[in-house]
Amino acid sequence: MRNNLAINILRWIIAVPAGLILWFAANYSIGMAFGIIHGFERVDSFWEAPDMDGVPVIGTYIIFVTRTIAAASLVGVMIYIVPRYHKQVAIVVASLVSAAAVGFLGFILFQVANSDLNIGLDGWYRHTLDVLSIIFGAIVGAWLAYQNQRKERRRS
Repeated sequence: MRNNLAINILRWIIAVPAGLILWFAANYSIGMAFGIIHGFERVDSFWEAPDMDGVPVIGTYIIFVTRTIAAASLVGVMIYIVPRYHKQVAIVVASLVSAAAVGFLGFILFQVANSDLNIGLDGWYRHTLDVLSIIFGAIVGAWLAYQNQRKERRRS
């Protein structure tokens, strides 16, 4: 029963949407927490601005915490739900999430190069911080989920 292909595929089909749902839930709940702490208007204007909106210190930790926890949640839940080969799945999922983050930065660079958009230093700092936070979160989430799965296998 452990090598049932249909069940393994079903678990993958469940893992990807569950990870994405957890990504959005983490972003929303952490955004709400920052809204309670710093004021909803200030946080909303920060998220809507293309740059750091005049709050580089607050904006840095808002982006870092939000993106790191969301990426760790996405990767961690996918590793937890998949059936087997947790080390390989951790590497692949963390790599895919990191590649998607770098692809996002490449897309922004492509858009800026092909249009009259002008992103200042604050905007590039924000986008680079987004990418680095997502990569860091994916690595941390993969490591934590893999370590948790190893401990569970030892207990059983």
